[in-house]
Amino acid sequence: MTTATYVPPTRQQVETIRRVLVHERDIERAAILLAAATCPDVKVPRLHSAEAATIRAQRPPAHHDLSAALLRITRAIDTETEGLYHHQDAGHPDATPALRAIAFRLLELGFTIAEHAGLHTHDIETAVAQAYDLPGYGDEAAG
Repeated sequence: MTTATYVPPTRQQVETIRRVLVHERDIERAAILLAAATCPDVKVPRLHSAEAATIRAQRPPAHHDLSAALLRITRAIDTETEGLYHHQDAGHPDATPALRAIAFRLLELGFTIAEHAGLHTHDIETAVAQAYDLPGYGDEAAG
């Protein structure tokens, strides 16, 4: 499991894992279910594949619970940036490149999502590229 693919478990997933751990006292199975719930692409042993599919299904798709999906996204961003903000507020400039990189990645992902949603973001992408001083965007004729 990598942090790049980690998603926090839902309340229902936590309750399922807690039941397996506390009531059934099956630590290995609880660990497998936790991995399945929090890392969508993790491989699970064939013996537990049905239960892993069930726990993964406990996470509703974004269109079924958009507010929960947005909250998970916000929490993930807050988790990754909070320490950087504190570090920067304490006068350490080395947090700035990490914050810029995270911001740029979020913008890239946002543009991809916007494109799939049918939005035309060329002008915004150009403005962002100019703000990040990316080559090929600094000149009006280049667009």
